[in-house]
Amino acid sequence: MKSLGELISLACRLFLAGLFLWAAHDKVWDPASFAAAVARYDLIPMGLVNPSSVLLAWLELVVGLCLLVGLATRAAALWSALLLAFFTGLMIYAGMTGAGFDCGCFPGEAGHPAGYESAVRDALMMLPALWLLILPGRWLALTGRRRERPDRLTLSV
Repeated sequence: MKSLGELISLACRLFLAGLFLWAAHDKVWDPASFAAAVARYDLIPMGLVNPSSVLLAWLELVVGLCLLVGLATRAAALWSALLLAFFTGLMIYAGMTGAGFDCGCFPGEAGHPAGYESAVRDALMMLPALWLLILPGRWLALTGRRRERPDRLTLSV
């Protein structure tokens, strides 16, 4: 029987994996729309909008895949926490400037403006990432499994 900590870690890992894979899906397959969403924030020079949006979309995809299969879980949790902290700050900025445009966070969020509500949502989504930084868990993960090793080696002739 798995411990409660292992079960919580698995739930956090799968929740974040689904979150990042869902967020990355439309961004990876329709980079022009995501680039337009990035440009609306008016934070980076136009020449960097396309490369930044492509990099961000693929980073979300890789983080989601790593969390899904349990590969480099702590590193993926760190990246997800950093991304969510960045997104939280971005939503606070959008709330302060009174931006009335869609945040571009998830597919099908038309009509959901960037702002304080999105900042709270992103900050709360950081909690599972922080849990995984402390207790990444090994259950159903590709990495982190303990291998049985003999205490001593014996030579047979």
